[in-house]
Amino acid sequence: MTNPITMLAKLILHPLIQAIIIALLITSAVTFAFPAYSQEMSLTELQTKALLLNKRGQYSEAVKVAEKALKATEDEFGYDHPKTAASISILGLLYFSHGEYSNAEPLYMQALKINEQALGIDHPDVATDLDNLALLYQAQGRYSESIPLYKRALEIKEKAFGTNHLTAVKTMNNLAALYYSQGMYKEAEPLLEQVLAIREKNPDTDHDKMTTSLNILALVYQAQGKYAEVEPLLKKALALSEKAYGQYNPSYATSLNNLAGLYKLQRKYSISEQLYKHALEIREKVLGLNHPDVATSLSNLATLYYTQGKYAMAEQLYKRALAILEKTLEPGHQDIATLLNNLVTLYAAQGRHSMAKHYHARLQSTWDSALKSKSGTMPDKRKTVQTGNTWKGHVYSSKFARDFHRPDCVDLKSSPDDIIDFQSREHAIRDGAIPCSVCKP
Repeated sequence: MTNPITMLAKLILHPLIQAIIIALLITSAVTFAFPAYSQEMSLTELQTKALLLNKRGQYSEAVKVAEKALKATEDEFGYDHPKTAASISILGLLYFSHGEYSNAEPLYMQALKINEQALGIDHPDVATDLDNLALLYQAQGRYSESIPLYKRALEIKEKAFGTNHLTAVKTMNNLAALYYSQGMYKEAEPLLEQVLAIREKNPDTDHDKMTTSLNILALVYQAQGKYAEVEPLLKKALALSEKAYGQYNPSYATSLNNLAGLYKLQRKYSISEQLYKHALEIREKVLGLNHPDVATSLSNLATLYYTQGKYAMAEQLYKRALAILEKTLEPGHQDIATLLNNLVTLYAAQGRHSMAKHYHARLQSTWDSALKSKSGTMPDKRKTVQTGNTWKGHVYSSKFARDFHRPDCVDLKSSPDDIIDFQSREHAIRDGAIPCSVCKP
């Protein structure tokens, strides 16, 4: 009979951006042994069904089944049992995969507390709970809280399994992704190269995990201007994802999105637009219209239109993306600030100064919310976006880009799927600190 761990691992829906990384966590989150009697088998089947429904886009039904599985687990094993913690984690995963972070967090914390008390603070299942919670904080932009959790999880796994074990590699990959999202490319690159090397040598590595690592390493190379190394990695990721699940899955959409971003940098605008639209279509169908990843696709497509001077089309998409993020993220999240910044830049480029002032005021309010928040979602971005601390800085920035035919340099992406801070490059280039490796005058 099929091992339930393998069954569960093959049925994962990959949500974010920050999106595809969730595939790294679930196989270790569900740690049931093969059932010894029918009641436990039914619990495993319920959990498998919940994940399958989620993968098929039947989110409401998936939650109902997961809640039923949780109740059955509590009735059978009690509240403080590790198997109950596993059911709690699955329900948290469903909430997380659909951007319901406030519902996912208490469940992840509850599972962590149960396993720490039942199994000990150095048990591998505790490391899995730490991974889950760290990924949630990463998705919320709570980076200062996420990094120590990843490091603690990695320490536990390396102690239990060794440095090159696939379980430890999952956490290494997550930590590298977080470094990438923070612009710490030199820290991320060697970790990711090590992860890929280990996974390529291991016959048990599945397509999802390889796709994840390929995507993130490609973006790290791209962020450093190593474009020749990017395209082969992304095309390999697309092929692996399509082979595993077909085109209509979040992982495939993420690879499409990243390849579109590369082509945009290379000024291949027509094919870039096609890929962005296809990624958007997939995400809307699989994740729903109000998922943060849909906002990512809308923002990236809008930025492409802005780059081409199609301001009306860009404005419409930016506003739709902003509306989604304001519904799903905390007020001080950097992705909201990025979209507000993009709108300020868009209006400034058109000379629509009253609108630029309006959105700059909202941007300022977003920064203030971030500074007041315990999460501190944007520790290094304030100085990047608010050069000159006025909306007029965006007018100058936009004029600089147009005069030198470098519109991408005022482009801030909206999620870890495609987060390369060209505006900070632009100011550094303007001040003579670095040469432009993105585009030439």
